[in-house]
Amino acid sequence: MGNCFSCLRSKSTTRPVADSSDNENLDNVPDKRFEGLDANDLNPPVMAMSNGAHNAPVLGSVGSDNCGSVRSSFTCTRLTSTLNKTNIRLNNFSTKSFQTRVQKLFDMYKDSVEDLILIDGIERLCSDLQMSPEEFRILILAWKCDAHQMCRFTRAEFLNGCHALQADSVSLIKNKLSDVANDLNYNTEEFKSLYRFTFKFGLDNAVGQRILPVDTAIVLWKLIFNIREPEILQRWLNFLESQDNIRGIPKDTWNMFLNFAESVSNGDLSNYDDTEAWPSVFDDFVEYENDQANQNISEKGIGKKHSSVL
Repeated sequence: MGNCFSCLRSKSTTRPVADSSDNENLDNVPDKRFEGLDANDLNPPVMAMSNGAHNAPVLGSVGSDNCGSVRSSFTCTRLTSTLNKTNIRLNNFSTKSFQTRVQKLFDMYKDSVEDLILIDGIERLCSDLQMSPEEFRILILAWKCDAHQMCRFTRAEFLNGCHALQADSVSLIKNKLSDVANDLNYNTEEFKSLYRFTFKFGLDNAVGQRILPVDTAIVLWKLIFNIREPEILQRWLNFLESQDNIRGIPKDTWNMFLNFAESVSNGDLSNYDDTEAWPSVFDDFVEYENDQANQNISEKGIGKKHSSVL
């Protein structure tokens, strides 16, 4: 038995019987079975446990050969392995159940012909969520689904979105969307991710669109800045609406607007540095704003002169 003490027993255990006169000296007789062994050899063997710890079995605790502790360790290892396999099966079952519920949820809103949730289905879903289709939280849903086109969800997109939200019912989706909307007030990196997604989401991929039409960009800027609205936003949108020569917003301009808005966070355009590599439309906007400001100053001056004459 290797390290078990039963293996150290002498093959012959027969001894002559000492007479009564020698009984009192028996305790002082050295046991030759242990001659030549140091203190470490007499220590109980240390065994590795299944949890990485070490334990020394208690001699004689299980069976006369003290091998019960080894069997107990092996039993614990097998039990742990069995429990792990059971947990894996339960997790797989839970995942399949989740997917089944989400698939059924998709089927409730999908088109009768195409395997897609289209405008009618999105409107019914929004109605059940008690949200407007133009609401910020619906944009969050599209973001979590990583939807590639407005007004439609593929089955795979919807399934991915529900997994990302960990929601398999209308009520859970509603609660999770509200939670994410609140978190975006504080999570700058997540908000930037949503902001970049919004440009891609607004493109009409069916025609290979790569630049957002100005009217679409204005709607999406109003939507995305439902929270964290920059001081400069409304003036920027007014400028775009007044410029007939601006037909579209490229990706670079869309992405850089977030940086531009942060650079003039208080709405003071005197902080704008036109020597930096900004898109030219920002230069035009700042020039337009300065002209508007100068015009207002001139009009105020003319008004004061007229009032003094009168």
